[in-house]
Amino acid sequence: MSDPAENAVVPDGPLPTLPPSTWESKEIGDAVAGASPGAVVAFARKAHGLRQDELGTLAGFSQSAISRLESGSNIAYDLRVLRTLQRLLGIPAHLLGLTDRTVPVRSGDVVTGLEGKALMALCASAVFNSDDDAVSQLLVLRRIINDAHNWRATGALMPAVRGMYGVIDTLRRNARGDVRRRLLGTGAMYAEFYGWLYEEVGDMHSACTWTSRALEQGQAADDRDVVAYCYVRLSQLAEADGDDDRVIGLARAAQRETGVRPVVRAMAVRQEARGLARAGLHASMTRFDLARSLVQDVERPRTDEYSIGYCFTDLHVELQRAASMVDLADHRRAIDAYTTLMPRWGSVCQWEQGVHTATLAYAHAATGDVERAAELGLVALDLASQTGSQLIVTELARLVPWAATPAMAELTARLR
Repeated sequence: MSDPAENAVVPDGPLPTLPPSTWESKEIGDAVAGASPGAVVAFARKAHGLRQDELGTLAGFSQSAISRLESGSNIAYDLRVLRTLQRLLGIPAHLLGLTDRTVPVRSGDVVTGLEGKALMALCASAVFNSDDDAVSQLLVLRRIINDAHNWRATGALMPAVRGMYGVIDTLRRNARGDVRRRLLGTGAMYAEFYGWLYEEVGDMHSACTWTSRALEQGQAADDRDVVAYCYVRLSQLAEADGDDDRVIGLARAAQRETGVRPVVRAMAVRQEARGLARAGLHASMTRFDLARSLVQDVERPRTDEYSIGYCFTDLHVELQRAASMVDLADHRRAIDAYTTLMPRWGSVCQWEQGVHTATLAYAHAATGDVERAAELGLVALDLASQTGSQLIVTELARLVPWAATPAMAELTARLR
């Protein structure tokens, strides 16, 4: 009996590009929703008219490996295998739970990341079955999780993030020298993110606990970017607590760290500007100018690994500038600023869109346009429902003074 591989028909040259509508099919949607990258590969293979053995020959794998991948075995979560097949078949990276160097630019796009058992299987494969640097793989996974968080609910990611922190902590305790230091820094990035997830669901005590842990690990690792960013995060937590002096002090502590990358410094300056505005100081606008100039000069890393501020742009600076105009009671100027930025809102994550939509709603209410405020409030509330972000709900609470007006009736009822 002949080997099937010997009968495989291998196309000459690269495979043709599949039409965009291919990735909008129900089969793809079901596979992504079920966190089944193997099913996505199988669909793409068939769309190209390839048998398993033919795809295996093209990719350098056996027919049995392709079969096991498509049936959902652990190989379906091997980053190297998925990357090879993703590029060969032309599959959009996010459909396989892989990071993509482009950011979705239309609101309503859904980027789905692997989670739960599928994500943990991917983690185990990447860290323990890879010939590559384990710390590098952990940073790739950190970015995958970060990208997934930008477009889906927080609660679905918390168990996976906590589990990965546990994996890293175990590795760190058994490591020595430079590897231990790098694991400390990587663990700090996971701890900080876990604290962020707690903040988003409204558990501020746990948010502070995990962010402080991240700061301690960053200091132990002598990772100045991590340390500075943790000061920024603690400043943001102080903002939620209403302590404007602490907001400014912690943001300035971040700026005193030496050797940090410009993008991290830009984030720290932006947070200082935010604190100054909350304290009623118009000097905040010059700090926003500095943050913008810093971030405009940033060279983006060409890597799939997570790095602090990898997706931070001038848009994030300008959105906070507009929010700070509201804090300074310059509501009409804030409305104009937000209106100018609105065509670009689709390139920031949904929870952030929700927070700024709620802030814009408050600005309209403060200028007397309660009907427009109610319309925007309902949009923000829908985003809160989609993401599970308590931050959006907290911002919507600023509309309470107008809760009894007829225009606010539906929003008030839904908030209750």
